[in-house]
Amino acid sequence: MLNKKSILTLIALFTAGFVPIQLVTLSFAYSQYYKGESLGPKMVITAHDFAVPYIYFVYIPSIIVFIGIWIYSKKNYPDLFRRLKVGVISGIMLTLALDVVRQNGVINGWLPQDVPMQFGKMVTGSNSFNSIFIAGLLVHFLNGINFGILYTFFFGKLKNYKTAMLAGTLLLFAIEIGMMVGPPMAKMVGPFGVNWAWPQLFLLTLTAHIFSGIACGLTAQFLLKEEDNKWLIPFLLNKNLNR
Repeated sequence: MLNKKSILTLIALFTAGFVPIQLVTLSFAYSQYYKGESLGPKMVITAHDFAVPYIYFVYIPSIIVFIGIWIYSKKNYPDLFRRLKVGVISGIMLTLALDVVRQNGVINGWLPQDVPMQFGKMVTGSNSFNSIFIAGLLVHFLNGINFGILYTFFFGKLKNYKTAMLAGTLLLFAIEIGMMVGPPMAKMVGPFGVNWAWPQLFLLTLTAHIFSGIACGLTAQFLLKEEDNKWLIPFLLNKNLNR
C-alpha cells in the first residue's frame, strides 16, 4: 500500500520526469500534427504558441513542486532525497556526454538544427541569440535531468558498474527510438532521419544516446548507496523484492 513517501515519489516523478520532456513533444506535436506546420521558422513559432501557456501553467509550477519535495524529503525521507539529488547530477552528466557527440552532428550538418537553439526559439519566440541560447540550454539540461531522475527510480543502485552501464544504455536507447519516430524529428526529417542525412543522423543520435546512457548509469552507480538497491515498485511499496 502506498504511503506518504510513495505519493511524494510519484509526484516527483511526474513533475520532474514527465512534465519537462513533454514541453518539447507536446509543443511540436501541436505545431506539426494539429496546425500542420512541419518545417521552417513557422513551425517553431507555432510550437511557441503552445509552449508559453504550458510553461506558465504546467512547467514552472511543476519545477516548484519538485523543488519543494526535494527540500522536504531531505529531513523526512533521506532515501528519496538521495535519489532525487543523484538523479539531477546523473542527468547533468548525461547531457554533457550527449553534447560531446551531438556537437559533431551540428558541425557536419547531420542534424537539421542545433537542438538547444531550437528549444530556445520555441520557448522564447525571440530572435535574440542570448535569450535563445540561455533558454535553450536550460530546457536541454532539464530534459537531461528528467532522464537522470527516471534512471535512479527505475533502476536504483545495481549489482555492478557493467549492469549500470547496460541499464543506462537501455533507457537511452528507448528514448532514442521515441525521438526518431515522434515529434519533432519524424515530421521534420522522416522516421530515423531517412529524408535528411541517412544513416548519419540516426547513427549520430544513437551514439550520443549510448554515451549519455553510460554516463548516467556510471554516475548513479557511483553516487547511490547500497541501500538504494530497490527498483521503482519495491521502493514505492517499501518491500525487498529480488531482481
